[in-house]
Amino acid sequence: MERASELDEYQLETIYMEKMSRICRLMSIAFALIFVNCSNAEEAAAAPSGSGDSEPEVPVLPETVKILAIGNSFSADAVEQELYGLFEAVGQKVVIGNMYIGGCPLETHAANAASDAAAYSYRKIVDGVMTKTSSVKLSTALADEDWTFVSVQEGKGFHGFYDTTYEGTTHSMEPDLTNLLNYVRSKCPDARLVYHAPWAAKEGYTGVKFSYYGYDQAKMYEMICGATKEVVAAHPEIGLVMNSMDAIQNVRTSYFGDNVTRDGWHLNYTIGRYTAGCLWFEKIMGRSVVGNAYRPSAISETDALVCQTAAHEACEHPYVVTDLSYFEKPAGEDGDEPHTVLAKWYFSRERTVADGGCETWTGQDELGVYRYDNEPGERGYFEANEEGAGRLSYVQVDKTEWPEDAAGLSTLDVSNGGQPVMSGPMAGDYWQFATTGGHEFAEGTRLRIVYTYNPGNYGAKYWRIEYKDGDVFKPVPSFELKTETLPLSGETVTYNQAFDASQRVIEFTVVLDNPTSEFVVRQICCSAYQVNDKWLGHPNIKCVSRIAGDPNDENKPLPQMDLLL
Repeated sequence: MERASELDEYQLETIYMEKMSRICRLMSIAFALIFVNCSNAEEAAAAPSGSGDSEPEVPVLPETVKILAIGNSFSADAVEQELYGLFEAVGQKVVIGNMYIGGCPLETHAANAASDAAAYSYRKIVDGVMTKTSSVKLSTALADEDWTFVSVQEGKGFHGFYDTTYEGTTHSMEPDLTNLLNYVRSKCPDARLVYHAPWAAKEGYTGVKFSYYGYDQAKMYEMICGATKEVVAAHPEIGLVMNSMDAIQNVRTSYFGDNVTRDGWHLNYTIGRYTAGCLWFEKIMGRSVVGNAYRPSAISETDALVCQTAAHEACEHPYVVTDLSYFEKPAGEDGDEPHTVLAKWYFSRERTVADGGCETWTGQDELGVYRYDNEPGERGYFEANEEGAGRLSYVQVDKTEWPEDAAGLSTLDVSNGGQPVMSGPMAGDYWQFATTGGHEFAEGTRLRIVYTYNPGNYGAKYWRIEYKDGDVFKPVPSFELKTETLPLSGETVTYNQAFDASQRVIEFTVVLDNPTSEFVVRQICCSAYQVNDKWLGHPNIKCVSRIAGDPNDENKPLPQMDLLL
């Protein structure tokens, strides 16, 4: 027993010394690079590094590095937000372009090249300012600059499939990858070809693209690594691999955990995008990103060092995960993500009456009084009464042909603290949360909402939650959209929430693709099919719908809409 104890102490001491040695080494690198960052831009420019011994050395970078990505939202995550700041911090001039089509796969890129289709949004960053031009051809963008680097990547979730079959899913990147690379070389013979290998999805993500990998993050990462190796082996003309999958997997081993995406699939606008940008910077500059002075304002110095280290280790050790658990989260950084409350509601018997909720919801001045109205339109509204400015309302379809069934029956419930309740929801009815503060949100703005929903024992089962983006409503990306034909009613419904009788917390963050006035979220009833798997062809008083929330129970959050900073 004594001998075993001595060995344990020795092992612990060894682990401790190794950890301290590694931290010291990283600090040394950081200080050294801070010194180097103070030198002039000409000395800072160096030959880009590869992602392995197979990548050859290249000449010194030109005065202005010019990078063009042919991709989709994953290339937008990698190059559009943080990459420019990293180059600027070391005095390196850079032009960054992204030929963007959402979710676009190699097959479509290759077809667009062959037909010279004007199909792209051309995003271009010059002097830190992005411009966007719609309906642009690949040939036009490739001729727009003497590009130093041109990258390609797979889309539609198939970046883990080179020529692969896995659990019933078969996909091949060929011949589209070959055709696209040949096209780029014909237009930009002096550009260095780059292959971008994006990351694995977040555990628990329910999108269909994750199903290709059995909803298994580790398996998806393994398959991305395998597919990338096959791409490199088949295409020696590729001079640089952006192994973003390694950098993102590395940062997940730190105290950030699996919290680097905004919807389970795309990178978030802080840690995720910054880590990817760090990888691209180091690969192109051929120098460690650790110690780079640039970091977004929402990221602390310690957080930035973790991201930089994740990227650096990915460059040094591709196709493996580097454990960064030795980083300790600084004290005082355990709070919520920085945000501004746009609208918040407070439900209680006293506050609902005092703040006028009864008057605007039921037209009465006391709780528990029912109001019956089958006319279409907004039934009533409940203004944000805790913080900010917003309106919670229920909008219904025309139910005048069912007056005897008490559809359109609303109340502010007594037993549950003044929560708004509606009876008899029909397909087309919807709950709506909207800020009313005169806001104008720019593209890229991150908005979050949380609320508690209670359908009761007879409530409608199928709903679709949407948010306003520009002038249109879109389904929430983090909720899988499904289409199903219901067995009893014969209806075909498209939904992203199927409720049971229990309360459920609805929480999500969206990133705007278009400038939008006010943050608007609506939960639309898709059918009178009930949570108990019964169907009523008409409204019924027992089929209720409730926006819940309890100020005394943190597991039942009250409605709140936030702007994430």
